[in-house]
Amino acid sequence: MSLRSRLAILFGLLALVVSAIVGAASYQATRSEVSESTDRFLESRAIEVTRGIREQPGNPPLRPNRANTNDLGNGANGANGANGAIDDAATLLPRLPFDPDAIVQVIDRDGVVLSSGSNELPITDAVERLIVERPRPGESAPDRYDDVEIDGTSYRMYTRALQGGGAIQVARSTTENDAVLSVLVSRIAIIGLIAAVLAAFAGWWIARRTTRPLRRLADVAATVADTRDFSIDVPVGRPDEIGQLAGSFREMLTALETSREQQHRLVLDAGHELRTPLTSLRANVEMLQRIDSRPDAALTPEDRRELLHAINSEVGELSNLFTELMELATDSHDADATMEAVDLAEVVSRSVERWQRRVDRQISLNAESVMVSGNEAMIERAVTNVLGNAHKFSPPGEPIDVVVRDGFVSVRDRGPGVAVADRARVFDRFYRADATRTMPGSGLGLAIVAQIVERHGGETWVAESEHGGADVGFRLPTI
Repeated sequence: MSLRSRLAILFGLLALVVSAIVGAASYQATRSEVSESTDRFLESRAIEVTRGIREQPGNPPLRPNRANTNDLGNGANGANGANGAIDDAATLLPRLPFDPDAIVQVIDRDGVVLSSGSNELPITDAVERLIVERPRPGESAPDRYDDVEIDGTSYRMYTRALQGGGAIQVARSTTENDAVLSVLVSRIAIIGLIAAVLAAFAGWWIARRTTRPLRRLADVAATVADTRDFSIDVPVGRPDEIGQLAGSFREMLTALETSREQQHRLVLDAGHELRTPLTSLRANVEMLQRIDSRPDAALTPEDRRELLHAINSEVGELSNLFTELMELATDSHDADATMEAVDLAEVVSRSVERWQRRVDRQISLNAESVMVSGNEAMIERAVTNVLGNAHKFSPPGEPIDVVVRDGFVSVRDRGPGVAVADRARVFDRFYRADATRTMPGSGLGLAIVAQIVERHGGETWVAESEHGGADVGFRLPTI
């Protein structure tokens, strides 16, 4: 399933759930409001009847002098005072209005129905307990609400106790309320479905617009996979996360293109550098074969030593070149290096001592303790390569000066120096100036230094020393 379909379904389900929650809340609120409106109507009708405000035409009240001025309960008290014990609801109530919008029923204190509308209302146990109640003047009359069913029709019934005994009941059909609520449910369902469909369409449309640049990126990735062309243009043009992804994708392709170019250049340069010692070895081996094929031919001891020395030198050159190629081509030392706080002066001092034991040359060291974050083995490798470069170009017997201060490592020799035009490329792989092409070396030593220093977040430089030679070094960030 595509992302567009998933977002469309998600938006639709979300709209459906929200519609269901809002619809349920609206239904409950409407149902409660309708129920309260019915209850208010029933209570108001009962009060109007008991106070004689509503009368039935053609049936004059039994006590007209009290019906419009006093509550029915007060009439009962007056009757008791005048006649001794006359408090029956039949003699106190005015004629009862039985309007078609409600059923009104009057019950005396013995539970006998005195008057009723179109249908007789049920007298439940709770109503019977209410009949015997005789609220005093000024007190709130006890009442209750019930849901009843008459002839298969649901009614809401209100019962209110009378002061002289008995009760008045008012009921109203809830069919109209049920119809309103049923229509409300249907409309909520329809609105919810419409909202879900619209939300699903909106989700599909949004996903389509959102995934359009992603599809372009996918097409670019497929093109790169098919053609191996890392220079293909990647459209960005967006400030959001997708634009950032496109930018990262473009940077990745640029890095891959750069890596491929470097690998290609490395292979070409390595092939060029390997060709010279291999050609020399082949020539020396062919010479030995020719000598061995001629019985009368013989090598003098001096020629043999010279030939063996040449072969050994070329083999050593090949070995060094292979080691440096592996060191430069593999990034394992970069990926697995552990960075920690180290004293740069101590690391340089160990490298200088080790180099002095290796060669017969004076190396002066002027080092101040400074802490840097780095890998000791990698820093020692960088210092050793810079020292080897200075030793190679320094005249015999001339000293080498090493200075360590504030994160700077400066190695100064007294050789021919580096021409200004060549300084920008000294740290490139296999680069050797025209004046040094005949000298031994692979041109990888300083390239390894540049790689190590870059891994540590530092920088390299080449300048002229105060003695006219080369000043080659690097700087590491201090902590």
